[in-house]
Amino acid sequence: EYYGPNTLRKALENSRNVSTVRLLDKIGVNPVIEMAQKMGLSGPFQANLSLALGTSEVTLLGLTEAYGVLANQGVLVEPIAIRLVTDSAGKILEQNHPLASEVLKPETAYLTTNILKGVINSGTGQNARVLNRPVAGKTGTTNDYQDAWFIGFTPRLAAGVWVGLDNHQTIGARETGARAALPIWLEFMQKAL
Repeated sequence: EYYGPNTLRKALENSRNVSTVRLLDKIGVNPVIEMAQKMGLSGPFQANLSLALGTSEVTLLGLTEAYGVLANQGVLVEPIAIRLVTDSAGKILEQNHPLASEVLKPETAYLTTNILKGVINSGTGQNARVLNRPVAGKTGTTNDYQDAWFIGFTPRLAAGVWVGLDNHQTIGARETGARAALPIWLEFMQKAL
């Protein structure tokens, strides 16, 4: 269906992909790949306009790390699995500190977060409004309903959910990010927050 001219905000809120492809065409593929890599995504990336549709495979951890950059106002904090190891008396045996670096201007992170709040307020992620707190995020659905995603964050926590099969089979008709992944994300966030 053709919706006529759209703002980028409206296009992202409602997953209208033609607008994102046009934006990628104007920006250029290579600068987008470079920014994705700075934000924690490793690719490999297909250097063509289908990149705007999410055709390059990324990991759930990488995608959540990239959204964490937005939540951290442009600062990438590399994830660590173990923060602290203690003995039975509480003495610290080993401690890991995550590496942090600014990879995005705070103003850019703010504006992008503001747009992603629209996904929750009036777009495909409206069910997340039940958290009654500031939330930003994005739903994602791949061709033939093979994968469903929801990556979202509050000011204190970023989390991601992927629903799919390792063999690229469909997970079911109409199993979108909003329908298959967002409910899992919500259940986790309601408990975690």
